[in-house]
Amino acid sequence: MSIVQVTSDNIAREHICCAMSDKKAQRGVSLKKEWLACRFQEGLVLKKLDAKGKVFIEYLPAENA
Repeated sequence: MSIVQVTSDNIAREHICCAMSDKKAQRGVSLKKEWLACRFQEGLVLKKLDAKGKVFIEYLPAENA
């Protein structure tokens, strides 16, 4: 297993929405990815375990929290 840092370069192909994995929630997944892409510009860091499961951490500078 490895740790993947999700960025604006790879967010399109990364699975990031563990709570919205149903096919019916694709619109929500797209909106979440758009929201995250904007937060990357504010310093958001999103790391996830490259494994089947829901293991991730995300943080950003306190002034943008």
